[in-house]
This record gives sequence, structure tokens and C-alpha cells, in this order.
Amino acid sequence: MPDSRNYIVISNGDDCIRWLKAVSDYSTKFIFVEERDTSKLFQLLDAVNINAVLLHMRSQDFRQEVALSPAFQQEVAFIEEISATRPDLPVLAVASTVDEQLLLTIMRAGARDFIPIGSKDGELLAILGRYSLLRREQAVPQPITGKITAIINARPGQDSVMLAIHLAQAMQEKEPTLLVDLGMPHADSLIFMGMTAKYSFVDVMRNLGRIDDTLIDTGFAKHKSGLTVLSMPEDPEDDFQISPADIYTVLRTLRKSFSQVVINLGGVTRVDFLQLILSSVDRLIVVAEQSVPSCKRNYELLKALRAQKLEMQNAGLVLDHYLGRMMPDADNIAASFGLPVLCLLPPAGMVRLASVNTGDSIFEQNPKSLYATKVRELAMRLMESREQSPKPSLVARVQRLIAELSFVRS
Repeated sequence: MPDSRNYIVISNGDDCIRWLKAVSDYSTKFIFVEERDTSKLFQLLDAVNINAVLLHMRSQDFRQEVALSPAFQQEVAFIEEISATRPDLPVLAVASTVDEQLLLTIMRAGARDFIPIGSKDGELLAILGRYSLLRREQAVPQPITGKITAIINARPGQDSVMLAIHLAQAMQEKEPTLLVDLGMPHADSLIFMGMTAKYSFVDVMRNLGRIDDTLIDTGFAKHKSGLTVLSMPEDPEDDFQISPADIYTVLRTLRKSFSQVVINLGGVTRVDFLQLILSSVDRLIVVAEQSVPSCKRNYELLKALRAQKLEMQNAGLVLDHYLGRMMPDADNIAASFGLPVLCLLPPAGMVRLASVNTGDSIFEQNPKSLYATKVRELAMRLMESREQSPKPSLVARVQRLIAELSFVRS
């Protein structure tokens, strides 16, 4: 497969976005950003290998005369700032039309080229390819970072968060680990572990510029096992939205600070949201039971994700509350899901209930229980596989899916 070329597009214009989305494919990807915020832009540049920045000159779409409007001057200043800070990064201006008298001003500010909105696919790709070749020689190897494991389950309940908590704690025994709880119901992990948090996932997404080791050490919740926990608040605001650019930025930061990151997405069924998160992880665990409703809902969820071309090469199945003499058995479920079985977890009803009600982990209360043993084996398997079955880097995976995200204009 050819290398993916990646471009940041700064635009909130429907015509521009539709035009570029129609051109995007597996080798040409666009990350859409609405705001001309240089700090967020530079964070994104550090997270993803970018070939060029396309700036939609909105001032030219609505300009009534040649005079330099304040909007145009702001666009020129933005180009100048990017060019001065990152002179190796091509900035390309796009607009419906442009006046020749102003084109020279754009170029002097640092723009390398101008592309009319609606240009034919071949013309656009030829221009983009020219600047991609210039950037390829400047590419540097990405540093080795932590691994992210996501857990999904189409049915809300305790199974996913229980597994996420204990899997993360088992990993924490070997390596610095972060548990990110985005599952439904919200913040169950904090309740299960008897914890409170002053900083939530929503706070992180709204203050990306402040995320560093100091904030992680002082603001993120810490369990007595040493595990760091970042959760959604119990009642997130209705207007909370996540953009693709922000997700890639925050996950890159978390990868740098932790060897292992476990994300609980149990009960989350919004395909667009799952695709946004899962396109940036290294490993995927699907949690299901032997029951017909659980198998049916999880099968439907997997089918929807696959329809969005989400890569599943490092995905596996965990069957919870598993009874060996009951049907359907593990082999049949795995065959229907098209996934390998990673682990079979026992019912262990009393052990789980005691853990939930006391806030103490099963590792503390019943360290020799079959549930604790199986989860520890799963954790070791996942940690040992980091070298044996490498997955394409964050860059390679997110770039292949960015253009297809249904809420690129979050």
C-alpha cells in the first residue's frame, strides 16, 4: 500500500469540505480544523506527520472589492506565523476565486501555492503531490511510545468496566498505566474503585494546551495500586463535542506519559465516536457473553465498524461469564465475529459483587480466583505482544480514516 499523504485543512466552508472529502482516499487524507488557532495547529503537527496545510481564504469567497479587508489581513498574518514558525511546512491557499492583486500578497506572506475550490481531482492531487515529495525527505522517525488498548461492548453493564479496571491494574504492576473510562454509565470506574476526581476527560479535551506531566501527576486521579485514572464526569454537559484533531493530540500526549493506556468504551454504540477513538488505538478487545442478545448486538456493532473500514487486525474477543458446557461455545462465537478468542472469563458472581461493593479489586480480595488469574494472563499476553505483532503507528492508522469521520466539523 502506498504511503498516506496527510493535510490539515483550516476551513468551515461546506463547499470546500465537500470538495476535499470527495477527493480523499486511502493515500490522501484531510484533517479538518475550523479555528485558526496556531497553538492547536502546532500540537497537531507534532502528533501526525503532515505534508501541507491548506488554508481556506474565506475572505475571498465573500469579498466585494479588492481592498484589503480585516478578514484578509488576519488570514495573511496567520500564513506569516505558520511560515515563520515552521518554514519547512508548505502552506497552500484555497478559495473559490482570488484577485490577482491579492495573490502576490498571499505568496509574499509565505503561501507556496493557490488552489481554486472545485479544481479537478487530478489537478488538485498533482499540486498536493508536488509538495508531498518535498516533505518526504524531511520526515523523521516517530519515537517509540505507549500502547493503547480499547475495550468495547455493545451492551452497557458492569462487565466492560470491571475488565478495564482489572486489566489496567494488572498492567500497572509491570508498567506505568492509565485507565481512561469513557464507557456507559459514565464514571463507573471511579465508583467501583471508591475514588473521586477533580479533573475529567472533558477538562482534558477543553485544555489541550495545558496537558503535561505536571498536570497528569497533580490533576489525574490516582488509585492506591498506583493506577492513574481519567474518567468522563458523571454528568457531562450536553454540548460536549470532540474533534478528530483534538483526539489525536491528546492521545499522543498520553502515549508519551504512559507505557500502557486502557480505554473503556463499554456501552458506547455511536459508530462515529467509536471510529474516531478506535482509529487511534493499537489493540481492540470486544467483550461479549454467550447470550443471544449480547452476541447479536456486538455482531451488529462490529459490522457497522467494519462498514466504516475500521482496521481490525489487532482485535480479539473476550467472552465473559463463560460456561464451557453451554451453547453457543467460544469457537462458534469467534467464527461468527471473525475474531480470535483472547480470554474466557468465569462468572465469578460473588467475587465480583464483593469487589464492587467494597471498592477493593479482586486482586486484593481474591488474588487466586480464576477471574484474577485470567485477567493477569490477558494483561501479560497483551504486553508481550507489543514487539511480536506490531501494529502500524498512530500516524499510519489515523491518516487512513480521517477523511471518513462523519463529524470532522465537530
